[in-house]
Amino acid sequence: MSTTTPRRQLRLGNFVRAIPAWTYILLSAAVVLPPVAWIVSTSLKTASGTLEFPPRWIPAPFSSEGYVGLLTSTNVRFFANSLIYAGGSIVLALAICIPAAYVATRYRSRRMETLMTGILVLSMVPAIVVFIALYSMFVKTALINTYPMMIIVYTAIICGQTILFLRNFIENIPVEIEEAAAIDGCSRMQILWRIILPLIRPGIAAVAIFIFVFVWNDFLVGTVLATTEDMKTVQNGIVRYITTGFGSFWGLFAAFIVVAFIPVLSIFLAFQRWFVAGMTSGGVKG
Repeated sequence: MSTTTPRRQLRLGNFVRAIPAWTYILLSAAVVLPPVAWIVSTSLKTASGTLEFPPRWIPAPFSSEGYVGLLTSTNVRFFANSLIYAGGSIVLALAICIPAAYVATRYRSRRMETLMTGILVLSMVPAIVVFIALYSMFVKTALINTYPMMIIVYTAIICGQTILFLRNFIENIPVEIEEAAAIDGCSRMQILWRIILPLIRPGIAAVAIFIFVFVWNDFLVGTVLATTEDMKTVQNGIVRYITTGFGSFWGLFAAFIVVAFIPVLSIFLAFQRWFVAGMTSGGVKG
């Protein structure tokens, strides 16, 4: 009897302490989930069903015509472009930023700290400030409306934050590990490839997800620097439905949004374990 009472008190105390957290979760869900459910519901309605009043939460009947209507060469090109931009930006940004973050971490000096401060300041400057100059430069070099140009621009925008983020992970790796590898005959490149990279995999996964989401959700770069229809992005396609849509286009519009969300959700679920580890640990503890 005496043992049961403390256990009940402990459970009651845990329940009471959990009330604020669960209240916050339920309120957040009440705000976020209804619009998502409505978009999914609209994407499964017929063209006439999207205009019904009062509207129905559950489509009657269910229809896939919104998703079938997305299968056009223009829409497929929107998705292909965004995937190419995001994938290319991830590869190029990691190829540049991992060595840069390693050098910035292991070769400390006043000049290096000044450089890192400059990168931090520049990363806060809105990208639109330099778009006019970039547009003029790419037009003169015949790189306008090309995949390399778009990938380079996205990489330049995200590089500053990526270097600073990866630097925090590398800082938490004991230098003694590298010294031991150097004694065994490893070069700096081998240390970076065989020791540093495996230890910062959570950080790399988190950065890759951030870059993908940033590029996939970007509207400004695709609007200003991609001047032809065949180089536009998914976000430009979404806005295109709003600006050129007429009549009962809401089913197509909702289906487009649902399909545009699937890649972001998929990459997060695929790398969820690494992403959570990267966000919570901040690096590898010695």
